[in-house]
Amino acid sequence: RAAALREAGAHGAEAGAAGRERSRPGRLGTERGLTLTSTVLARHGFEPNRETPVCLRMRNCPFQPLARRAPDLVCGMTDRFLTGVVEGLEVPGVSTARVAPRDGGCCVELRGTESAGS
Repeated sequence: RAAALREAGAHGAEAGAAGRERSRPGRLGTERGLTLTSTVLARHGFEPNRETPVCLRMRNCPFQPLARRAPDLVCGMTDRFLTGVVEGLEVPGVSTARVAPRDGGCCVELRGTESAGS
């Protein structure tokens, strides 16, 4: 479990760093950072939904069949992957991914602080 979580975080950080390198966004504010995060996550099979300017919630889980069998592990890996993406993109003012259960769809979201700028 620990190795899987580490790898998920490392893979997310690599994906985020590659997204930053590809787009060369310069200094990012929270809202623009979440937009770039959304782009990177869409490339990796997620369907991010911008619920508010500072909340990005996943509409799906690309690992749904596995998540049904081992939700703690798969959701933990998703959490670490998303956190890694944010770290790799160097997005300020965005909290790490957090599990926020809700009916339907994935239960992981990223939240920014409104005072962190746009």
